Amino acid sequence: TTGRLLRSSPKMHYSIPSFSFQSYKSVLRYAEMGCSLMVILMLYGAEGRQELGEAHYMMVICACNFIFCALSLAADMYNIQIQYPDLWPLSEFALEVTFMTISFFAAVTLASACRSPYHDDESHCEHYLKSNFTGLVSSGFCFCLSIVMYQSVQETYKRVRKYQFS
Repeated sequence: TTGRLLRSSPKMHYSIPSFSFQSYKSVLRYAEMGCSLMVILMLYGAEGRQELGEAHYMMVICACNFIFCALSLAADMYNIQIQYPDLWPLSEFALEVTFMTISFFAAVTLASACRSPYHDDESHCEHYLKSNFTGLVSSGFCFCLSIVMYQSVQETYKRVRKYQFS
């Protein structure tokens, strides 16, 4: 019976690194959470964020990204890869690529809304958010978020490749 139990247990295809709060992946998660939080706080403080769709959707995207990063950090901390080796690396990779793409286009969309005229030399951000600065800075933080997510996607891709070809 012991031999049969050993044969039926799933094999680990690659070694899973132990979690560290100072690892490169953890630092990337902190940076993602920081950029997301800055966007949320800046847009939450703006008066007309509900009327400007670009700002509202960027805030929702960054809030979802913040929750994803916190849960991914917890999953890394509890080594969820050991329990679900076929599911977690690919799911993490897919969600990171999705958030990277969406955050980049959200930044471009809000930046273009802040640059396009609305009424009498007033941009959409000046009309709805009462400040062009708020829209452009939150767009910049969202763009930084997509750059950090790109680095995180590269790290996760290395994990997925190790898993696939081992």
